[in-house]
Amino acid sequence: MIQNTILKETKFDIPFAKPYITDEMDYIREVVESGWWTTGYKTAEFESLLVEYLKDNEPLYCTAVNSCTSALFLSLKSLNIKEGDEVIVPTWTFTSTAQIVEWLGAKLVLSDIEKNTLNIDVHRLENLITSKTKAILPVHFAGYPCEINEISSIAEKYNLKVIEDSAHAVGTKYHHLRIGNYSETTCFSFYATKNLAMGEGGAVVSRNKDIIDQIKKIAYLGINRNAYRRYDKEDSWYYDVQQLGYKCNLSDLHAVIGIAQLKKLDWMNDKRRHIVKIYKDKLHKDIQFLKDSEEHYHSHHLFPILVPEYIQRNDLINYLKSKSISTSVHFIPVHQHSYYKTQFNHKDFPVANQRFEQVISLPNYPSLTDDELDYVIKNINHFIRSK
Repeated sequence: MIQNTILKETKFDIPFAKPYITDEMDYIREVVESGWWTTGYKTAEFESLLVEYLKDNEPLYCTAVNSCTSALFLSLKSLNIKEGDEVIVPTWTFTSTAQIVEWLGAKLVLSDIEKNTLNIDVHRLENLITSKTKAILPVHFAGYPCEINEISSIAEKYNLKVIEDSAHAVGTKYHHLRIGNYSETTCFSFYATKNLAMGEGGAVVSRNKDIIDQIKKIAYLGINRNAYRRYDKEDSWYYDVQQLGYKCNLSDLHAVIGIAQLKKLDWMNDKRRHIVKIYKDKLHKDIQFLKDSEEHYHSHHLFPILVPEYIQRNDLINYLKSKSISTSVHFIPVHQHSYYKTQFNHKDFPVANQRFEQVISLPNYPSLTDDELDYVIKNINHFIRSK
């Protein structure tokens, strides 16, 4: 009864996600007052800083774009994925990872996932490969790295490209090397909820300079020169459209937010990890957690929990909502969406189907206070004990 009283008297309004803001407005003001708001020197600066943050001893190249979706699409395009080709994607992902394959006229091949990580099941990959398979597109779900070494070995065996969807994994390390140093391309998201948030934005990184040069060109309408350089006093107005391209460039207004965020990214990721540790220490014993490992650095973009089988997932979500605690579900498997149901057999994805009934993502962001965190934990535990 004492605990019930505490829960009723203590109330917070806790969003699911919230960017951590310090001096971002100073950076934005500088760009606004400069008069140059679109892609310019600040975007180039962000690209350089991101490379310095990610790279190991080998050279790394980068282009910033307007979203991770664009980064993934342009990666496939630059690697000549085309109509008739097949690309393997985990069903446990956001829809954009799947849709970009079809944008190119290629065939989407979905894979089931590992039950303890919700990452692509590497043991199923070879069964999905055909003579038409050209690429594997693994997703580092929630910030925990896929088994990139195993995926790379399979890709090499069958002469396939690997494009990493690292929307959740900026700062993640796989065997002590940051994600971004392993595959043909690695694509990041800087959407408003991400570990490094700039509202909208993304980036492609690669050790192959030719790939990045090609993506830079097609990301801005196939034009051979950046617009901001054409307006320099010492430069020429002339430019040439050398091939068909798209409009996926990042603005300086977004890039400077990224510059500010990047300077504190490691601290923000460590804070997320600290919050996760408290969750794991204090949440009810019947709640399951996904795999973690001391071999890797998990950036914990998301903190998903698996509710006990005797709990209806949506009942817990609605209860927390009644307490002004926002949660989310990551993800509705691709094959369960109306558009894809006719293309895929529901029974081919038993792990994804099971985990979808259990998973809830809890609030996890650097500005989440100890009192707010305690409030979330107490309400979850109270609900489970009542069942």
